[in-house]
Amino acid sequence: MITEEEQKLLKALFKGRYTQSVLKILNDRGVLNRNGDPHNAQYVRMVFQMIRKNSDIEAAIWKLAAIRKQTINSQEILKRQILNNIP
Repeated sequence: MITEEEQKLLKALFKGRYTQSVLKILNDRGVLNRNGDPHNAQYVRMVFQMIRKNSDIEAAIWKLAAIRKQTINSQEILKRQILNNIP
C-alpha cells in the first residue's frame, strides 16, 4: 500500500497527471479487474489515494514513477551537456 508520505512525493513527481499512463501500463500488461474488464481511472485514483488496495495497480504506479524519474534524469543530463557546450 502506498503510504501518505510516498503519495506526496509521487504527486510531486507526476504533477497531477498519472491515471491515463497507469491505465496504459495496466493495459499493456493485460491486467484486468475481477470482472475481466480493464480498470478505470476512478479505481486507479482510489488506489493511489489509499481508499482501495490493489497490488497490480500499485505496481503500475511504481513503474510509472520509475519511467518519469528516468525521463527527468535524462533531461537533466541533456540540459547539462547542452549548457556546458555553449561558448
